[in-house]
Amino acid sequence: MVSVIGDSTFLHGGLPGLVEMAYNPPSTGHVLVILDNGTTAMTGQQEHPGTGRRLDGTATHRVSYEDLARAAGVRRVYTVNPVREKAKFKELLAEALRRDELAVIIARSPCILAAGRILAWEKERKALAACPAEPSA
Repeated sequence: MVSVIGDSTFLHGGLPGLVEMAYNPPSTGHVLVILDNGTTAMTGQQEHPGTGRRLDGTATHRVSYEDLARAAGVRRVYTVNPVREKAKFKELLAEALRRDELAVIIARSPCILAAGRILAWEKERKALAACPAEPSA
């Protein structure tokens, strides 16, 4: 069985289902595919805890889907760009379906409508991370 959920929806409603599946694993296995497009595209491209940005665009902590899945007890966690790595995505999905285990595949590719903005913020985030912090007075 396969479930597909968006990144924002996963954080706001799908996480309890993943925790439950890790706690009570389905006997036939299950594959959860999280479509991480870096925004809440369906309602206007708002930020959410997985983007690393607040609603005003300022940087903040970014929730890691990989870390959440592993913390819930999922042993098979994969990340792939399904647009650039189509063959790898198909291979991961096929392999996960062959096993009677719970697996999570994070399919990460930026929303085409927000890609420019997301790229600019990622560059800004990297630049800020490279700058040494100012000493406090």
